[in-house]
Amino acid sequence: MATERRYMYYPKSLLSQSCLSFLLLITATLIDTALGIQRIVEHPTDQSVIVDNSVILHCKVADRVGTVQWTRNKFGLGNDRSLSAYPRYSVIGSQVNGEYNLWIQNASLLDDGVYECQISHTATQRGVRSNPAKVSVLLPPREPTIDSSPVITVTEGIDYNITCRSYDGKPAPNITWWINGQLQNKRSYEIVTTQSDGKREDIVGLMTIKPSKQDHGKEFECRAINPALTSYLKTTAKLHVLYKPQVTLSVSPPTEVTENTVMQFKCQADANPRVTSWKWYRNGNILSESSQLLEITSRQNYHGQTIKCEAINTVGKTTKSYKLNIEYSPRFVKEPLNVDADLGGRATLNCVVDGNPVPRVIWKKGSQEFPISKPTLTFSRALTEADFGTYVCVASSNLGSVERQVQLLKNGKPKVTGDLRQYAAEGDDAVIECESDSVPKPKEILWSRGSSKIATTGSSRFSTKESDLVKGRKSILTIKNIHAADYGDYNCTVINNYGMDSAIIKLIQKVASASTSDTRDAVPLAYVLAGVFGGLGVIVIIVVILIIYNRKKVKDEDSTADTNSTDSANKKNLENVRMEFRSTGSEYPGPQEPWRGDYLANHIRADAEYDQLGNIIPYQHTKQDGRPPVNGYGGHYDYQDGNMYDVDRRSSDRLPTYDRSYDSGFEPDVYPKQYGRPPPSSEFTNDIYGPPPTVTTGRLSTNV
Repeated sequence: MATERRYMYYPKSLLSQSCLSFLLLITATLIDTALGIQRIVEHPTDQSVIVDNSVILHCKVADRVGTVQWTRNKFGLGNDRSLSAYPRYSVIGSQVNGEYNLWIQNASLLDDGVYECQISHTATQRGVRSNPAKVSVLLPPREPTIDSSPVITVTEGIDYNITCRSYDGKPAPNITWWINGQLQNKRSYEIVTTQSDGKREDIVGLMTIKPSKQDHGKEFECRAINPALTSYLKTTAKLHVLYKPQVTLSVSPPTEVTENTVMQFKCQADANPRVTSWKWYRNGNILSESSQLLEITSRQNYHGQTIKCEAINTVGKTTKSYKLNIEYSPRFVKEPLNVDADLGGRATLNCVVDGNPVPRVIWKKGSQEFPISKPTLTFSRALTEADFGTYVCVASSNLGSVERQVQLLKNGKPKVTGDLRQYAAEGDDAVIECESDSVPKPKEILWSRGSSKIATTGSSRFSTKESDLVKGRKSILTIKNIHAADYGDYNCTVINNYGMDSAIIKLIQKVASASTSDTRDAVPLAYVLAGVFGGLGVIVIIVVILIIYNRKKVKDEDSTADTNSTDSANKKNLENVRMEFRSTGSEYPGPQEPWRGDYLANHIRADAEYDQLGNIIPYQHTKQDGRPPVNGYGGHYDYQDGNMYDVDRRSSDRLPTYDRSYDSGFEPDVYPKQYGRPPPSSEFTNDIYGPPPTVTTGRLSTNV
């Protein structure tokens, strides 16, 4: 409010002062008039004149006593009215009426200044000076110019000052900017400088632009005008914009691209200057640097990737991208994992699939299909025995289908599986494997021998390695450069969160056969030698039997030959008798041909050798327990001491005993399936078999 009051006060004060000055002037004039004092009744005023034109400064005096003269910039021009020292100046008007007007012809910059009309003082009158009057000589500027015209080269996106210059104006002209005939109100400013004569002025007008491709070819116009001009002066320039490539990218085929489809990409660009090079990228990896065209064969893994074209010129580079949409049949992102759970617990099966279009996922168990269509099968209720088993995840689309099995496994105690008899040759590295069914995976698999745990850490001979199985884990114990003391029993104990199981794995010395790659248990040398000599004895017996048989066969063939010769002679004699009867015209009644006993005896008979068959008894082989062989051909195992293995009864070869140091309530099966059925109990004696059967053979005979 104080500001408003001050604002209202000052105009009234100024108005009062003006009125007061006017009243004082009127009063002084009246006084001077009444007293007859010389005075100036018309004062000159400021004037502007265009160069080479004329201007008049008015001055009228009254009751003049002294001399009237004009001054320019406080320098007197002369007392005579002709002002002979200044040919272009003269005083005009009626002297009688007190008119002393200054006439300036063909004005020039020299005439520019401050003028006064003066009356000199006298002995009785004081001197009088008029109000100063400024004469401004107006000078039109030169034609404006635009820097770098007629064509201004600019770069897109970079600020540029378009500069228009105009010199020697008085005053400096006003500059305006026009683009394609339209007045611009963009950022512009002017810089005015005064020349050394202190009168003429130069001006520089600037308009700041940020050129774009759309400004290319536009006409920029600079107009300059000052009071000395009746119309503006102008100049123009064309804008030449350098811009980086403006890229367009076309694709064929544009849609519904499946795997193994040939795709063509074409890159075009509008650029100034022209494009100097092209580059193609797939997912940021450069593919080509030579052409506007790119050809690729679509792949499943290309889906979602980006093909990018890059065009380059001297201004810069521009890219255009295209996101690939490749249709492909369903696939599994990763193989589904089996899930273990507790009876009565909760479980979730996952099946992560991918495909384009997005595949539909269903779950099956046997013939049952679950009413969901998502890659996750969640059991929100308590699991029952019926829930465990094999599930199938099926993902399908219009391009095909895939499926995988997922096991829902029940948590429980582990069970050691695998071969409990393993082999290694002395001097080799032994590899003993212990496989286990364990859901969940074992926390620990321990190896021991006897009552001592096998320490593998820091050991140069013993090491272990584990690998996961589908339903458990396998541990491999490696023993380097094994020797005789390393053979025997090794305890493998598997422990998980639900319990433990252990088994004795027997490491047996391996012996390689000379003719085959088979491996066998090691056999004592005495047994080997006995077998060799026994085999040789059997071979000798067979050879003797063959010799006797061959001799008997030769004897039989000789007897048969004699009989055949006699029969042939008899038949010949009979034929002769028949011919004699026919020559007499009668028929030979012919007696029956005799069958001789000796002939038949050579073909059907039982000689002394065959008579001995009656004394032959079947081969029997009875051991100490009195039991006959099972199949009647001899050879059986001696089940002594409850041991069913036909091996040397050294302590290291006896049946493995259960190591109670790992007792968890589990009773090991001392008679595994792979070892056959258990040995007979002691109640089986020789009596249950009875005496061996007696085989009799009758004599082979014929009635001759």
